[in-house]
Amino acid sequence: MKIEVLYVLDCPHYPAAMAELKNVLAVERISAPISEVLVADPRMAEALQFRGSPTIRINGRDIAGESELQQYAVSCRLYPGEKHAGVPPAEMIHRAVREAMRREKTVKPGTGLSASFAAIVSAFATMACCVPLGFAAAIGTAGASAFLLRFRPWFLLLSIALIGVGFWQQRRAKQCAVKGRFIGQFLLWTAVAIVLAMILFPQQIAGFLADHLYRS
Repeated sequence: MKIEVLYVLDCPHYPAAMAELKNVLAVERISAPISEVLVADPRMAEALQFRGSPTIRINGRDIAGESELQQYAVSCRLYPGEKHAGVPPAEMIHRAVREAMRREKTVKPGTGLSASFAAIVSAFATMACCVPLGFAAAIGTAGASAFLLRFRPWFLLLSIALIGVGFWQQRRAKQCAVKGRFIGQFLLWTAVAIVLAMILFPQQIAGFLADHLYRS
């Protein structure tokens, strides 16, 4: 879970908001780190779509919900209807945290492993059309080779699409601090290298594998 607290220098409500947030996370038994972002100038406020200090975001979502107002400035923020108007209420933070947990359970972020494996398999499937006919006949795949020749471009497109899914999964894994991102990243770049090799050197790779497999 990605948690951010955006604030301005000397904001009187920032310490209280941080304390309230930490208390809520303790109650909800969440140990995610809190990223504190100091908004220093109007340009930064505009870039971050900063609605005032303090602003708490969980997985990129403002805990108070979205607003139709597009006014961003280096200023304090009020939460109407609360006893301490400048501090987001505990119930609002609880609700946002639980909603983020629910979303993460509904769409659990992957690390790119499944997409990488699928991209590699899809890339190797395109190689069947390039395998020498003698070797293809020896392993009984001459018919499959002819079949896959027709669909080779589609397999390549599928491989590229799957790699795109893998990078998207990696981005979500980074945002949600999912373990195993290093392995997923390594396999993802391996898939990129294999797919590029299949696109650029299909005949050479197929011939090399056919020679070695046929000898064995």
